[in-house]
Amino acid sequence: MLLKLPTSLFKSIILLLLPVAFIGCGDKLAPKPFVFDMTRINQDGGVNDGSDYEKKPWACVRDNQSGLTWEVKTTEAGLLNINNTYSWYDPDEKTNGGYAGKANSGICAGSNCDTDSYIKAVNEKKLCGLNDWYLPSRFELSTIVDKSIPLPGPTLAKAYFPESLAGKYWTDTTFRTRRAGAWAWRFDQGGDYVVEKSEALNVRLTHVSPKQPAVKEASK
Repeated sequence: MLLKLPTSLFKSIILLLLPVAFIGCGDKLAPKPFVFDMTRINQDGGVNDGSDYEKKPWACVRDNQSGLTWEVKTTEAGLLNINNTYSWYDPDEKTNGGYAGKANSGICAGSNCDTDSYIKAVNEKKLCGLNDWYLPSRFELSTIVDKSIPLPGPTLAKAYFPESLAGKYWTDTTFRTRRAGAWAWRFDQGGDYVVEKSEALNVRLTHVSPKQPAVKEASK
């Protein structure tokens, strides 16, 4: 015996199913690229016009939306090389999430191969004229991930990060339920995951610019 549905209910069901039908037709849905707005910075802190990275490479970029400044990795041998890896290490009990990690367990040049040593070396170098670089949080690092770029990445805005290696990058965020692990971002697929602090991953430091005081308009 067939159940006869009221006309109003039947129309409602049809309206609910219409979007499903249309999704299956036409072009595939793709993530809409995020529009990044960044300023390229030279090693001395001056602004780079971004016209030619090969002839006039920039060392950092400042995100004009978040206020964060990021180091740009290089293919030249040394401290800032894109292939350098570091173990997660923070000896400060106030900031290490309850577990310091492992010192000097990566493969690198220019410093000992752990996050604490790398931070100190970059600050001593005064990259882009700054000496208060730090390991970004899980959220902060997510702000430069371009999820519209598919595998194999790198999921970075190429106009600002002219790098060919996707890499896996540490954050300062310890995993709550296992303090021997910390969050990292994979720039091949644009996702985050938890890794043992003893593992050797890449590092990209950040700097937060102080907020500029608001300009008060003259009263009329």
